[in-house]
Amino acid sequence: MTQYEQFLTPENFKLAFIRLKTASRNLYKTIYYEDLRTFGLYLDENIDSTIVQIKNEIYKPEKSHKIFIPKKDNLVRPLSILTFIDLLIYQAITNVIADSSNDIIAPYYDNLIFGNIINLSTSNATDREFFFKSWKKKWKRFNEVSKENFEDGYKYLSEFDIASFFDTIDHNILCEILANTFKIDIDILNLLSKCLESWTADSNHRSFKSKHGIPQGPISSHFLADLYLFYIDTEIKKLNKKYDFKYLRYVDDIRIFSKEKLVSQKIIASLDLISRDLGLIPQGSKILIKEIIDIEKELKIQNSKFSEITKEYKKENEGKPAGVLKSKTHKNLKKRFINCFDKSSDEVYLDKTVIGFSLYKLNKDDEIKKMILKNSNILLTHFEGILYYFKKHFAKDSEVLDFLKLMLNDEDILFHHLIALIFKNFPELPFDEKIYQRYNLEKHRHWLVNFYMISWLYHNDKKELILTDANTDNYFIQRELNNYKYFSSSDTTYRKIFSSKLLENSNPLLALQGLNLLFHDPILFKGFKTTSEQNSFIKFLLTRQPLDIIIHTLKYEWNINEPDTFFNRGIWTDDLEYEELKISFLLFLKSYKIDPSKALLNLNGFNNLVFNKFCDKLSISKPSNEYGVNLNSDIIEKELPHCNMYWKQINEKRNQKTEAHPFDKYGNIRLRITNKEFEDLYQKQIITIDELCNFRKY
Repeated sequence: MTQYEQFLTPENFKLAFIRLKTASRNLYKTIYYEDLRTFGLYLDENIDSTIVQIKNEIYKPEKSHKIFIPKKDNLVRPLSILTFIDLLIYQAITNVIADSSNDIIAPYYDNLIFGNIINLSTSNATDREFFFKSWKKKWKRFNEVSKENFEDGYKYLSEFDIASFFDTIDHNILCEILANTFKIDIDILNLLSKCLESWTADSNHRSFKSKHGIPQGPISSHFLADLYLFYIDTEIKKLNKKYDFKYLRYVDDIRIFSKEKLVSQKIIASLDLISRDLGLIPQGSKILIKEIIDIEKELKIQNSKFSEITKEYKKENEGKPAGVLKSKTHKNLKKRFINCFDKSSDEVYLDKTVIGFSLYKLNKDDEIKKMILKNSNILLTHFEGILYYFKKHFAKDSEVLDFLKLMLNDEDILFHHLIALIFKNFPELPFDEKIYQRYNLEKHRHWLVNFYMISWLYHNDKKELILTDANTDNYFIQRELNNYKYFSSSDTTYRKIFSSKLLENSNPLLALQGLNLLFHDPILFKGFKTTSEQNSFIKFLLTRQPLDIIIHTLKYEWNINEPDTFFNRGIWTDDLEYEELKISFLLFLKSYKIDPSKALLNLNGFNNLVFNKFCDKLSISKPSNEYGVNLNSDIIEKELPHCNMYWKQINEKRNQKTEAHPFDKYGNIRLRITNKEFEDLYQKQIITIDELCNFRKY
């Protein structure tokens, strides 16, 4: 099988999907996470449709949606948000490149290269689900080897920095490296090149396609960037025959250790030339040669044992809930945080690691609040952490709210990304028409402001503004508007028409969103039919479904020999009742790996219908009209002991761990069921249905 054929296998795309699902949760993943769930409802069918589009050359990568993160030098770091199908294809391409390049690059791991070390697709079942190995262990090893070099007499340290690294990667050079060094198929490189060029353009602003730059944000880009720098690794390694030095690299963080300053100068000069061969520009102002006295201080190795603080923060003890530090720990971390703003203290001034960690771990403290408000103008790179701290501890504090309103009304705001983050974290801020007029849904490059502003409108009950058609072709804003348009109306007719119309959208992700909205309320699914106007993804997946999803699943996936013993039209004589049963079962199946809470609701509804039918057929008298009361009365325990026991467990979980109730029976905010918990219930459900279908006294 060629690399391109391997790329186009459903197994590769499923692995790509899983790796996007297991990627670290950050702002980037938060934006595409809804698409991941929607696409996953019919994962096999949607993957098949995507592969068919690539094979038939129908697939065309879309322009990216760029957002701009403030940096401390008043410049920005652009993130390129890809649509989910583009992101999935990007990951599927990179899976194959990663496997194919591993034999060449692996010998350099843990001695020259320490970051972005991948798990092969052939790794064990747990590891392969994650594209990269744990970065913490590799970063720790990077520092350990640095210390070893210093202790061996390599006292001169040079750190080589590249300006705007991701933005300056040349597509032609990248593909040449992939072809010549790593022997990647030309068909894969042609598709990759086409995608990368499309993603350089911004969908929300007049911009130009370019042959330079790979999208920042996707995990795939980090690995391709590593392969790009591998050329530098191999060229520099050749100089070891002539000079005595140590070269280490973690992503684009390059360290050179030497025993003589002159050697460091020569290696830096060589690095300058080699990086320019790749079209990269060294950042001269950040390249210094230092004689090291204290290696730990130089490498800013934290002695505060942040991992131990994190464990304490997460652990629930007697008298201390999870998410809170002990008083002594808080006091010590608070001191370090405050010292970061004192140039005469032992702490590094504005240490980004200490400040960033503290904002997510410190307890409620008025002194911390005042310190943040006082220094907010020099903490813009930590603004998301600031909002997290304020939201958790001072959500209704008048000083904090005044600070946020002041920012929203600042006509000279330098970074619109900060406005977006305010709307994201504080959607309950009071509506202000002046603010709305300034940041309304007109098309501009700061689209993330509009994206999060929709939630602000919803929380302020401005349904009319949401229901008004927006003049935007930004996919993510359309998706967000669709959700709020649907949930802003309680009229089932409107919801059904609105969702069904989305199925005809030319964008497959918006069409799939329509299907997901129909899934939200099974009643809307009754009488549903396919039409010629529906998106090809929708038509494909609906025509692929078995006529009877219950019989098909029980017989071919759950290995139940005679499912029609109970699930037959002799027992289920009412068409509408059996259709409702099939819909509940379908929604349970399609959402159990994507949204276990929704799956649990539908599974419990399915069991309720089955329980009632079983009691009717055996003329078992039910003590109540409530399903839970009837279950707990154990009226079917004698005939179906497993059903009796496990259905009670499922119903109890439904009452405690779904969106059906905001609070649990103890009055605490409910926690959603985890995938692991639901998998246990899933296996128990198979046992109950097997018992049900082997019962012979109907």
